[in-house]
Amino acid sequence: MKRNIINRIFKLGLFSLVVAVIGSSCVKSREGRTDFDNLQPTVLIPEGGTSNFKASALLPDPTADFDTVYFHVNYAATDVAPTDLVVTIGVDQDALTAYNALGGNQYEIFPDSIFSFTSTSVTIPKGANYSAGVPLVIFPTKINLLNNYMLPISVKVAPAGSTISTNFKTIYYHLIGNPIAGLYNWEWIRYNNAGGTGTPAFDLDLSPGVFAPIDGTTVSTESGTGVVYVITFTNTAGVLSDFNVTFDAQSVTDAGITITGGPTIITADPTTGAYEFNFTYLNSAGSARNITDKFGK
Repeated sequence: MKRNIINRIFKLGLFSLVVAVIGSSCVKSREGRTDFDNLQPTVLIPEGGTSNFKASALLPDPTADFDTVYFHVNYAATDVAPTDLVVTIGVDQDALTAYNALGGNQYEIFPDSIFSFTSTSVTIPKGANYSAGVPLVIFPTKINLLNNYMLPISVKVAPAGSTISTNFKTIYYHLIGNPIAGLYNWEWIRYNNAGGTGTPAFDLDLSPGVFAPIDGTTVSTESGTGVVYVITFTNTAGVLSDFNVTFDAQSVTDAGITITGGPTIITADPTTGAYEFNFTYLNSAGSARNITDKFGK
């Protein structure tokens, strides 16, 4: 019973996607009702398209030997697949060229050393609208964190009787280069008072700290308290300046604390790779805390 409910949910969702993907020009109206009978089934990658570009950014743990992400291939139609349907997929250099031609951040194709992708075909089983997850394996320790990389994967050939979506043909997996991204030594210091005086209650080595790129001039990293710093800067021909730090608001909510000061930058030195941030807060019991996170190469 549960499987049937899931299939119905997918069918309803995909039915809506059919209309969006194929377009209203293919839909006929007849005597006050909409006729979907002649819509051609469409094959697509639901996680793909430029509308999902940000969601396709990869943020692997740089300490991991490998990491795996998955996408799916869907059969968008008014009914489920009538038989097992085989869809041809592959890395699409032309999609990368077309994306770079739009301007903005420029990307180079993933070097062979940082990924493994061996799938050339995907099967959508009879009676379903979607494939199993298609894996892409990333090798984070081999990634040059200074470079922008992209691996567009596209639907190449659709089964007979169906067409390939224009908007959701390609998933744009990408890695964002950032000059301060990477691994750091990480010291977390907590004082059980607002002024940060006396002997710290905790002074811990939590290494490694990860500066994860959000874009070319923004990274995020976690405090030992659990909140997330968002660090921005200006990059002028390789000269980094104007460092600023804020909190990810949701991380503060999740931590269940009340910020009373900061975060402030004590040190931000990209030359030596030294960064130090401080803030104060009240915990759920109303007790004051003073926090310093130190990161260094």
